[in-house]
Amino acid sequence: MTRFASPLLFALALLVIARIVLVIRDRRQRFAAFPMSSLSLVAARRTMRVRLSSLPFILECLAALLLVVALARPQRVTRLATSDRYGIDIVIALDASGSMAAEDFKPRNRFAVAKDLIGDFIARRQDDRVGIVTFGGRAATRVPITFDREVAKAILEKAEIGDNGNGTAIGHAIATSVNRLRTSRSRTRVIILVTDGVNNAGSIEPLTAAQLATRSGIRIYTIGVGSRGRILMPRYRQNALTGDIEKYYDVVTGDLDEQTLAAIAKMTGGAYFRATDAATMGDILGRIDVLEKTRLSAPKSERIDELYLTPLILSLFLFALSLLLGETVLQKVPA
Repeated sequence: MTRFASPLLFALALLVIARIVLVIRDRRQRFAAFPMSSLSLVAARRTMRVRLSSLPFILECLAALLLVVALARPQRVTRLATSDRYGIDIVIALDASGSMAAEDFKPRNRFAVAKDLIGDFIARRQDDRVGIVTFGGRAATRVPITFDREVAKAILEKAEIGDNGNGTAIGHAIATSVNRLRTSRSRTRVIILVTDGVNNAGSIEPLTAAQLATRSGIRIYTIGVGSRGRILMPRYRQNALTGDIEKYYDVVTGDLDEQTLAAIAKMTGGAYFRATDAATMGDILGRIDVLEKTRLSAPKSERIDELYLTPLILSLFLFALSLLLGETVLQKVPA
C-alpha cells in the first residue's frame, strides 16, 4: 500500500497549474497580435521555435510538480503478519508449611507433587508472566512477575518445606501476592492459592486479604490439598542407641478450612477446588489453565519505506536541465 505522509501539501500544485495557465494565456495573446496578414509561409518554422522555446518552461513545471510530490512524502506501507495472543499475569502462592510433608500424594509428599505440577503449569503458560510466593508462618516472594518460565521453575524446584517458618499464614500469602500484582498493567490478574491447612499465623485475615484482591480486580483460585480422613504424617527422631535419624509416621486427621477457601474464591470471582491426590491436582491446574486465557490483540505492526527520494532527485535533475537549456542551447531561440 502506498500513502502520502503530508497529502495537504498537494495544494502547492495549484500554484504550478496557475502559472501554466497564465503563461499559455500570455503566449496566445502575443500570437494573436502577429503583424503579418498571413502566417502560411512561416507557420511550420514558428511552430518549431515555439516548441523549442517552451521546453525549459515545461521541464521547470514538471520539476515543480515532482517537488510537490516529494514534499508530500510518498510512503510504501507493508503490513506485517499479526496474530492474537493470549496472556495474563499469574502469581502462584504455595503452602510450604510442615503439613505439606504428608505422604498421601503417593509416591511423594504433597509439597513435592505440588511443585512438579505447578512447574508443568508454568511451562504451558507461553504468553503469560508468572510469579511465585511461598508461605508458612510468613509469606515471601520467591519469583517476581516474569516472562522467564525456566528461571521460575528452577527457583520453585529449590523451595523446601519449612523455608517460611512454622504455621500457615494464608492471609499474608494473599496480601503478598496482591502486592506483586498491584502494579501490573495486564487486563487479567490471577492468584492461585495452594494450601492444606487453616490460617493460624500472620496478622492479616484471609477474607480481609481477599477484599484487597477484589478491590484490585484480582481473581483468586483456591486449591485445598489433601485426602479426606486420616493421613500419614512423617516424623523423625534420633535412635537413642545408634544415634541414627529414623523416620516414622503419625496418623493424623486433615485440617483444611474449605469454607474459608471457598469464600475467598467466591468473593474474588474465582473458584475453589479440592485436590485429594496427584491426579486430581493435575486436572485442577489443567482446568484453571483453560479457564484463564484472556484474548489480547497483538499490536499492529507495519514497515514504512520512504519513497520521496526518487521524485526529489528527478525534480532536481529537471530543474538543472531546464536551467542548462535556457542558458545554452535555447538561449537565442526567440519566443
